[in-house]
Amino acid sequence: MARTAAAVAALCAVAALSVACSATPTPTGPAPITTTASATPTASATPTASASPTASASPTAPPTAVGPAFTVTGDNPVTPNGSQDRYAAAPGATCDSAQLKADQSLGGGIADGFSFEGFPAASDLLEHFLTGTGTEIDYGLGSTISKQAQASAGFQTVNGIVQGEIALQLKAGDTRVRLSAAQLPTVLFASKASDLYWGFRGTQGLAVSGSGRRENGRYVGTLTYIIRDSYGFPADDTLDGFGPPMRYLQTVCGAPQHAGGARWFPDTITVRVPFNAAV
Repeated sequence: MARTAAAVAALCAVAALSVACSATPTPTGPAPITTTASATPTASATPTASASPTASASPTAPPTAVGPAFTVTGDNPVTPNGSQDRYAAAPGATCDSAQLKADQSLGGGIADGFSFEGFPAASDLLEHFLTGTGTEIDYGLGSTISKQAQASAGFQTVNGIVQGEIALQLKAGDTRVRLSAAQLPTVLFASKASDLYWGFRGTQGLAVSGSGRRENGRYVGTLTYIIRDSYGFPADDTLDGFGPPMRYLQTVCGAPQHAGGARWFPDTITVRVPFNAAV
């Protein structure tokens, strides 16, 4: 405590000295003439008002060249596909209750395995499929799966193609860029070591929207992608052996025609990226 009090006293002394110094700008001693004479220099300190040239220095700063705004829209919608099959079963096929229970148990075990292996989205999607509600699941901006999709090689390839198509239209003078379905390839998540593969694999649709401006010789802005998918099991989707029993649940024992059956559903991933292209 004594050391603290001494430090405080020292700080106060330093503060007092600084105040005293600032309070005595002129030398000590009687000098009335000096006082009036020094008053004129402070008046002539108005030349610092001539520092206004620094205000005029702003015109010398290079202006930002801002051009017209632009917008981007495009849609490659999901079309009917094998993932959406509901009644694709052999003629006369009936749902076997024992097979139904066995495949449901298998599906639940696989979902648990996905979770254990660090694939939470794949686990959630399969469990949702098994419930048979058919309601949509969307992974928004900021979600873990959105960040993984943005970093994936499959999305980076598609993003490069789309940005190239947008740049061509902007250079041609179009400020309202519209992309056709043919200009919006779907994303394929091919790495088996990722949650994206076991949860999505090949997706079936893609939409893009965005906006920006022309600035300093470049087009800059942002693009938002909606990666669309149909979660289900087509006939050729074997998936290391568990594809066929899941398809059995989806079609032969599918909901809602069978209680406890599974059902395909739509799902999406939203990704946002910067856009930057030379004029």
